[in-house]
Amino acid sequence: MTYYSSEMLRLDNLPEDVLEEILTNLSYDEIAKNRIVCKQFDRICKKLLNRGFNLMEKYHGQCLRSVKSQLPRRESERRSHPLSRHCDILTAIETRISMLSMTFIKYVDLNLCCFIPGKVIDEILRILKQISFTTTPPRPHEILQELRDISSMAMEHFDEKILPDLKHSICASVSNVSSYDMPSTSLKIAHHSGSGSSVLSHGFSRDRLHQIFKKIYSRTRRNKTSVVSVKGQIGKVKQRMKRQGLQIQLQSAKLQEQAKKITEQDTQIAEMRKHLEEWEQKIGDLTAELSRAREDDSIDGCKRKHIDVIGRESDSGNSKEFQAKKRKLIIERKSSTDAKDVKFKIFMSSLLAEESSD
Repeated sequence: MTYYSSEMLRLDNLPEDVLEEILTNLSYDEIAKNRIVCKQFDRICKKLLNRGFNLMEKYHGQCLRSVKSQLPRRESERRSHPLSRHCDILTAIETRISMLSMTFIKYVDLNLCCFIPGKVIDEILRILKQISFTTTPPRPHEILQELRDISSMAMEHFDEKILPDLKHSICASVSNVSSYDMPSTSLKIAHHSGSGSSVLSHGFSRDRLHQIFKKIYSRTRRNKTSVVSVKGQIGKVKQRMKRQGLQIQLQSAKLQEQAKKITEQDTQIAEMRKHLEEWEQKIGDLTAELSRAREDDSIDGCKRKHIDVIGRESDSGNSKEFQAKKRKLIIERKSSTDAKDVKFKIFMSSLLAEESSD
C-alpha cells in the first residue's frame, strides 16, 4: 500500500497547467472566490476570469450576428418576427457588456486587476444558452433582471471600494511608466514627516505626477478612439470583401452556365458534322450511280446504232448471215427499263416468233 505525504497532496504543488485545467471545471463565480487561497491561485484565477470575459464577449457577438442575419430588413416586420425578443435580449446584454468593459477593461489592460465579478459572466452565459435553445424566451425585463442587479452592484463596488486602492497603487508604482516622458532611472518617493508632503528624489512633485497621469489617460482615450476607427474601417473592408465574394460567386455561376452551353453546342456541332458526312457519302453514291447509268445509256445507244447498221446491211444484202448476227445482237442486248426499248423488244420477239413458225 502506497502512502502519500501531506506535502504531495497539496494542490499548490501541482503544475500550473494542471491546476488551471482543474479550475476550468468550476463556475466563474467559484473561480473568483478561490482567488483568496494563495498567490498562485490568484494568478491563475485572474487569467481564467479575463479569458472568460473575452470568450463570453465573442460568444455574445456570434449569437447577435446569427440572430440579426435571420431578421428582415424592415423595422416594422422585425417587431412581428419570432426572433424579435431574442434580438432585444441580446441588444440589452450588449449594452451591459459595454458598461462592464468601460468599468473594468481599462485597468485589466494595464494589468492592475482582473475582471472581478465572475458571477456576471456566469449569468450572461446562462442567458445566452437559454435563448439559444428556446424558441420563445421570456420577456427581456424578466430574464435580464438578475443580470442588471448583479452587474450594477459589481460596478458600484468597483468604483467605491477597489478603484481608490488601484489609483493609490498607480501612484506607488510610478517608476513603471518610464515610456511616458519619465526619466529612465528609478524614482523613489520620500515622505517627510514634518510637512506631510511627498517629493520625488529627482524633484517630481504630486502635481507633476498628476500631469503625467493625465497625459497617460488622454493618450489612452486617443488610442481607444483610434482603435474604434480602425475597427470601423475593418468592418467596411469586411463588407466590401463580402460583396466581392458574392460577385465572385455570381461570376462563377455564370461561367458554369457558359461552360454548360459550350458543351451542348459542341455536341450539336458533332452531330451536324456526322449528318454532313452521311449526306456527303450519299451524294457520292448517287453521283457514282448516275455516272454508271450514263455509261449504260451510251453503251445502249452504240448497240442500237450497230443493230440499225446491221439491219440496213441485211435489208440490202438479204443474207442469212446478217440475219443471224442481228438475232444474236438482239438476244445479247442488255435489258432496259425504257418504254421504247420495251416496245422494241416486244416487237423483235414477235418478229422472231413469226419467222421461226414460218
